[in-house]
Amino acid sequence: MTPEEKQVKSLVVSTMIDRLENTYQDFITEKKGYEKIGDFFRYHLYSPPNKEARDAALDDLYAKLKSVTGKEMTENIHKLIVLNRLTDELDLETARVLLAGKFKNMDLAELEQQTLSADELNEAIAEAGRFEDRELQIDMVCESLAFFFALSKLPLIRLVLAPIKVAASMVGAMDLVGTMEAGYDLSRGIKNMQEFSDAFTEREKTLIRSLSATA
Repeated sequence: MTPEEKQVKSLVVSTMIDRLENTYQDFITEKKGYEKIGDFFRYHLYSPPNKEARDAALDDLYAKLKSVTGKEMTENIHKLIVLNRLTDELDLETARVLLAGKFKNMDLAELEQQTLSADELNEAIAEAGRFEDRELQIDMVCESLAFFFALSKLPLIRLVLAPIKVAASMVGAMDLVGTMEAGYDLSRGIKNMQEFSDAFTEREKTLIRSLSATA
């Protein structure tokens, strides 16, 4: 990834999360427990500040977890890893569309001063395509939220996380544990995650299908 691609990809991510926060204001402002979901997307699931370090250790963590956690837990963490990679791919492709269009021939200093509207982001997403993968991404986000919600209802969650923390510390992947704990903390205050997942699926897939129709 070039410095220019990295800069525009960061702008894509920021604009996407801003759009998500706006789209789900009804949950954030009106439903108890959901006020933190925007921050969870921004700082934990989608774009943590230490993302590169976290991602570099994910494969090692997955291999280690196979020996210390049960099959279901390992599979759910693997889904987080797959979701993370798919999201990165889609964001980078969107950034490359923007670099070939709206931001064409700009150097890094110019790119650092640019802004991106939600409509401009959606246009770039439509041009980038991969609509089936984007619908898969939506499903995987909901699966991850369901995983975190299930964690939050376990009576001995700290004991469940203990071996995962040990494995993560051995391979330098404590940041992923931070993501899991943030998801657990978010979910503790939510009585029904399914209502958000249903709304997320409906709204996001409606958007993707409308973009697909214009591509």
